[in-house]
Amino acid sequence: MIHGHRRPRGVNVAVLLPTAIAILVLVVAITKLFARGVGNECKISLSDYNGPRYVSKDTVKTACLVESKWMRLMQHSVVLGGKMVNDWLFIDYHDRINVLVEDPDGSRRDNRRRFLVFRQKKYAYEGESYAIVGGIIEPGENSEEAAKREVLEEMDLNCGRLISLGRYRTDVNRGMGWVNSFLATECEASSKKMTATENDSEVGAADSERQDMMSITLDELRDAARKGRFVEVQWSNTVAQALLYPEMYSEER
Repeated sequence: MIHGHRRPRGVNVAVLLPTAIAILVLVVAITKLFARGVGNECKISLSDYNGPRYVSKDTVKTACLVESKWMRLMQHSVVLGGKMVNDWLFIDYHDRINVLVEDPDGSRRDNRRRFLVFRQKKYAYEGESYAIVGGIIEPGENSEEAAKREVLEEMDLNCGRLISLGRYRTDVNRGMGWVNSFLATECEASSKKMTATENDSEVGAADSERQDMMSITLDELRDAARKGRFVEVQWSNTVAQALLYPEMYSEER
């Protein structure tokens, strides 16, 4: 009796192909993440940076050079215009808020609209500058929450209305985070005094500064902006954006 030859059972390609493709996609994704520096430690770490981190579709890989809780200095390898650039320095930095605050006592003082600003000294500027409320968006906060907290800490005011004036990149080539600008109105004195905490877990807690608060009229604000008295660009930008806002020129209160 001649037995028939049994064909070996074949591999079901239709079943295995999707699985193989999924595994391949996962491997490629993991490879790209590690090529871009995800999980890589900094060469110098003064403290852990827990803020936003940036890569784009043009980023090939990254390396962290130095970090602190404030920022990370990164070396990016990027492809721009078909050319590889291996020494593109980029700064990851916490997003921030700036707030121009309307003086709640302005109309009672002289029936003119007034705004609260600081005369301030900072490390990187040897003279004095006019300044507005500003600070870092702490982990877990959104920009409005940070703006309200900073106004309360710096001016002991609760503001009923925050008008967004936009979100702006500090440096479009080198990063340095984003600045969220606001105009605060309908403010009133807080019933509870609040000062900036010295909790080390707060990123902005160690930013030492000297500042004196003053109330200026809308005309004085416009004049100060025109004369460049708001020296830091994020302050001057927020003030300029507020001066362009139509409500600034509504009927005096």
